[in-house]
Amino acid sequence: MNIDYEGKTAAVTGAASGMGREVARLVRELGGTVYALDLNQSKDPVDGFIEVNLADKASIDSAVKALPDRIDSVFACAGVAGKNMTPLSVATINFVGHRHLVESLVPRMGEGSSIALIASMGGMGWIANIPAVMGLLQTDGFDAAIHYLEQHVDDAAVLGGSTPGNNRGYTFSKEATILYAKYRSWTLAQRRIRINTISPGSTTTPMLSQFGSDPQVGARSVSPIGNSSSPRDQAKALAYLNSDTASYISGADLCVDYGFSGGIYTGQGQLSETGN
Repeated sequence: MNIDYEGKTAAVTGAASGMGREVARLVRELGGTVYALDLNQSKDPVDGFIEVNLADKASIDSAVKALPDRIDSVFACAGVAGKNMTPLSVATINFVGHRHLVESLVPRMGEGSSIALIASMGGMGWIANIPAVMGLLQTDGFDAAIHYLEQHVDDAAVLGGSTPGNNRGYTFSKEATILYAKYRSWTLAQRRIRINTISPGSTTTPMLSQFGSDPQVGARSVSPIGNSSSPRDQAKALAYLNSDTASYISGADLCVDYGFSGGIYTGQGQLSETGN
């Protein structure tokens, strides 16, 4: 069975670089219509480019208005690692902005539509942190989510302090992304809309350098295959999850790491500070 996007319209955030860029390329290769959303102009041919700042509710609302009336697939691929940024800013871009975009587009999505978000191996701790994450997920809208984060800036289970570069903003945003897909999959199933996440292992994107440059740390972030994945590897997984081939998969977090998470869970590997 071949993956096919003929006749499908996709919105891709982060389409100017990294995994988002490869997703936009791949979906067009598979026959889809692609609208690229990013702060930067897409470097590749797309069917429409829309500038968006995921930290700004008004910018997201403007982007939503510029998109077509029907959207078949959403690929939430934009993100920041958090170097020199506050944890609140990181969580806003990585999760709050994406949730607002997704929820704004759901009314335009019909039966068989799909949503795929990029989480991270850095979000592996979600299952032990459900109460704090659910506090965020149960907020109603962009502003309420920001208020929740502001009220929990110093909570170790949420943002863990306001110091720029504090990695907790990144990991919490990815915990929230994974649990959001699981939480929302139940209600979206009533509309026959699927939602899933991928958790990439170490991937050679521009973001990777923001996690640290120590090659020994990086080496501990891959399985015995010995090398990081490419953005194309991750794009293939995203394209699969949003395709009709994965028609009965929803609420799943797909680890795209060539066994790295298996090694962590079974005590054979070591989780470093590096991730995607």
